[in-house]
Amino acid sequence: MTRTKWLLGGAVSILAVVVVGVWFLFFKDDAPDAVSNAAANAQIDADLAALDEPDDAPAAAPASAGPEAPPEPAFDGTIDGNWIVDDEIGDFDFRTASGSFAGFRVAEELTAVGETTAVGRSGEISGVVTIEDAMLTGAEVTVDMTAIVSDRPQRENAIRRAINAVAFPTATFVFTDAVDVSALEVGGAARSFTVEGELTVAGVTRPVTFEIEANVRADGFGIITGSADVVWQDFGITPPSAPVVVSVADNGIIEFQLVVEQGPAPQGS
Repeated sequence: MTRTKWLLGGAVSILAVVVVGVWFLFFKDDAPDAVSNAAANAQIDADLAALDEPDDAPAAAPASAGPEAPPEPAFDGTIDGNWIVDDEIGDFDFRTASGSFAGFRVAEELTAVGETTAVGRSGEISGVVTIEDAMLTGAEVTVDMTAIVSDRPQRENAIRRAINAVAFPTATFVFTDAVDVSALEVGGAARSFTVEGELTVAGVTRPVTFEIEANVRADGFGIITGSADVVWQDFGITPPSAPVVVSVADNGIIEFQLVVEQGPAPQGS
């Protein structure tokens, strides 16, 4: 009898460990941190260091001679120019947040789990930010909404349905008001700015105010991170529902992280 109780007790203990493990792995609130300029700079440092690591693979045979591609424009040491979103640096990963991406975060409550944070991000992003005479005079960013990934894959199809990604596969942000960014210094600290623009999601355009942090690195890369509070219904979006979802907040945060490089000078400069 004692042995039986001991075996049952051991089985219960093992089961408890398994249950706790499953809970921890699948239901804990482990959403990635909100975007941060400091974290983005640390990440690009890691990405650049990885590029500098020696490659042990044998050298490829030289390609046959042909017309040379035009050299990429060199960083001219100023903040003026067309700053192009870089889609090559880093390797976008949902958790390490490497490279350029945009997405959202929203509070939700799940059955038997409690409050969590749902996060979705797309690394398929392009755009240009224009600075003339130390004034931010233009910006347009486009995000592929069909490429959104989440911390829980089961969310992804529901997200795409909610934003009608089949009919409206892209979201855009277009800058509307000039901003003085003369506080930016090459190699200097990040600065904060307020940027007004129009955000289009699911075919609906609304004015949005982004709070951003930006810096221009001595190596020529620019880092821009930002976020804005939005109400989903303003864009005709009804948060997705499921049997395990108790509620999803009717408002949330749009956030982005851009790694940019200086391109050709603005026309007329």
